[in-house]
Amino acid sequence: MTNLPAFMQALQMRGLNQLVKTVVSVPSPKADEVLIRTTATTICTSDLHDLARNPFGIALPRVLGHEGAGVIVQCGRDVNHLLPGTRVAAHPVVPCGTCVECSRGYRHLCAEMGHLGYDRDGTFAEYFVQRADRVIALPGNIPASLGALLEPVAVCLQAVARAGDIRGRTVLVAGDGPFGNIIARLAKRAGADRVFVTGREPFRMQMIPGVEIPASDPVRTVDVAILAVSAPDALQTCLAALRPRGRLVVFSAIKDPVPLDLFSLHIRELEIVGACNDEERMEESLQCLGDPALNLAEIITHHIPFENWEDAFSLARDGHNKALKVAITF
Repeated sequence: MTNLPAFMQALQMRGLNQLVKTVVSVPSPKADEVLIRTTATTICTSDLHDLARNPFGIALPRVLGHEGAGVIVQCGRDVNHLLPGTRVAAHPVVPCGTCVECSRGYRHLCAEMGHLGYDRDGTFAEYFVQRADRVIALPGNIPASLGALLEPVAVCLQAVARAGDIRGRTVLVAGDGPFGNIIARLAKRAGADRVFVTGREPFRMQMIPGVEIPASDPVRTVDVAILAVSAPDALQTCLAALRPRGRLVVFSAIKDPVPLDLFSLHIRELEIVGACNDEERMEESLQCLGDPALNLAEIITHHIPFENWEDAFSLARDGHNKALKVAITF
């Protein structure tokens, strides 16, 4: 395509709590990549963590953002299955395909993993590039802002899968944010008999349909607990809630060490498993996005134009009493 601009507007992180709207060059796709004109991108909790603490040591400056959708405007020379003009959603994780973990079939745990907004510029920009095998065409019934949830839904599917067969079982989801909301919906979809959710924000709690809110923290009454908030007290709530032979799924990471009662784990034969990224769940995620029964579109409570990006970040960071997921639109 010959009429592409040379420059674009983007949100670039330059230091802790320093996100700046600036002008940078429009990237060019490599042979196996596509250039996407961004139409919507959503703000993830991890974007806020990156700005506040940069826990993954992102080399700065960097254009942040990793939940995005748009329209392909240019394809690399080796890309044959996608065409300019195709509406797509992007998965941010880029496995190398050759490391030991990739060869074991665990591409989502790639030792040399690339990631939009981390080791390459992300989706908080008018254009971004992604490897062609990490994007998927969007059907007409899925708007771009909903398509931007492709990866959030995929990783929540991974959390539910790591819980094992939950049909007819009782599940606790700790956390009332966007991920807790999605996981709770998917747990019901997977056949859980009862789904309890614990959280702190009444607005967000009432945004999760078909679940139960316990009057107090449950104790030894659930089969599966899924940690969907990075809080040590929530972790202890999950462990206390499990009945013997229960399973804890650690979806939200807690960076600092936490105490673990191994004697209790021993005598109750508990299991603790992690859930990180997702095992090739883009297709299933796309099906979920288009499923009216799940109604995932209502998770996006605000659509804010790119020029008002500061309002979008303020709402995502401080507006838990009125916002769940915030989309930036172009």
